Amino acid sequence: MQTNLLLLLGSNFYELNAALQEQLYKQFYNFLYRPVMQLIHDHSATEDIIQETFLTTLRKPPKDVLDEPRFKAWIKIVAKNNVINHLRKTKNYRTDISLESVISMGIPFAAASESVELQAELNSLKEQISLHLKEMRPDHRAVLEMKWKKGLSYKEIADELHETEDTIRQKLFRARMSLKNKLQQEWGKMK
Repeated sequence: MQTNLLLLLGSNFYELNAALQEQLYKQFYNFLYRPVMQLIHDHSATEDIIQETFLTTLRKPPKDVLDEPRFKAWIKIVAKNNVINHLRKTKNYRTDISLESVISMGIPFAAASESVELQAELNSLKEQISLHLKEMRPDHRAVLEMKWKKGLSYKEIADELHETEDTIRQKLFRARMSLKNKLQQEWGKMK
């Protein structure tokens, strides 16, 4: 599909008529929405990133780009940089990373592999969890490993350790809270 995005390079956007301005922004928005949304998983943040990318394009367009494919590639680079900046700003909130999913499954969603920064954070988080597991009380570490690594149910853990299910639930809760508190001190808020 042919777009008019090159009009952002050669003319003053604010001098174009309102209908053409709106058409250009819609093309720009449609071009970036899907790739940014796949990385961020948040509609409003995606819209903010697209708007910031659009404003950057208007304020500082590339000087040496004259064809549409190169211009689109440049726009994607600017958008990617804005995504990384967004991830850095929101890293204290980490609502996209769940402690349970990191330990039991590794990576919380397939799309996470598309974000190099998120992948690096997940690997670092898994290393920290392993270190903290080694420092835990042996009974807490045992129930966590049986639950997360072996995937055992409360009943299976209770049978193996010759304890009641309620005792196992309590130990598992306390072990998770201890681990979560240590990680929150280092990583900020987590699910």
